[in-house]
Amino acid sequence: MNKSESITKLAPALLKFNTEVSKIYKDATNPFYKKNYASLDNIIDNIRPLLNNNGLSIVQMPSGDGEFAIMKTILLHESGEFLESESLIMKPVKNDPQAIGSCITYARRYSLTSFLSLNT
Repeated sequence: MNKSESITKLAPALLKFNTEVSKIYKDATNPFYKKNYASLDNIIDNIRPLLNNNGLSIVQMPSGDGEFAIMKTILLHESGEFLESESLIMKPVKNDPQAIGSCITYARRYSLTSFLSLNT
């Protein structure tokens, strides 16, 4: 994990965020596996106001190498302090725009929920 030299302002803001965030309910169904999950939109809608109220924001940066999709998640504090996740590397099921987009959305959702220790 990469981080700013200091996180003395970010750490208490993250602690406050974690006391305010509640369980995020599953609002979507995967028709193939017939399983429910919390959609990326639902997760963002639930956490963005709490992040903003605590001087926090999330940046997610997808990249790739032609074979794998790579996702990094960065938690920023208004002071400039940050925490950056390790790269999440995933292989799309096919090499077409739909599969790549799906893989990126999946990576964003799981990177975000694990990075912020969200309960879905």
